Amino acid sequence: MYELFKMEENESIQTMFERFQTIVNELSFLGRTYDNFDQIDKLLRSLPRKWRPQVTVLRASKDLEKLSLEEMVGLLKVHEMELQQDEAG
Repeated sequence: MYELFKMEENESIQTMFERFQTIVNELSFLGRTYDNFDQIDKLLRSLPRKWRPQVTVLRASKDLEKLSLEEMVGLLKVHEMELQQDEAG
């Protein structure tokens, strides 16, 4: 489930993150845990192709080892709003 996780078409970052957290929590209950960096890396790899430039920028500009999962989701939400504005205008 974790290995195959991908953001779905037309899914918001918030919905995707909630779905991801549910999987991580269920796996934790079963004794399989992932550290913060692994979760951030998995989230970035799960994003659709149109997010690739943002993923590249985040990987280059942020120390992903020190970034919290919540900070990462916040950054992704900001970019999501920018994408929505681009599509609207």
